[in-house]
Amino acid sequence: MITEKKKKQVNNYVQYTSLGFQMMAIIAAGTFAGYKLDIWLDLKVPVFLILLSVVSVGLAIYHAIKDFL
Repeated sequence: MITEKKKKQVNNYVQYTSLGFQMMAIIAAGTFAGYKLDIWLDLKVPVFLILLSVVSVGLAIYHAIKDFL
């Protein structure tokens, strides 16, 4: 039988793992969109890649903080 403490540990593990995957998905989507936009506009300097990467990291951190509170 699973004790209450063990059940809480597993629940926390699942919650933080899910949050990590969500953050990775947000960052990957932003980076990919910036990369594709730079290719589509044929830019020599990857402006949108850098910009959307930084913005997506900020959004991922905001999402994590919102879930914690």
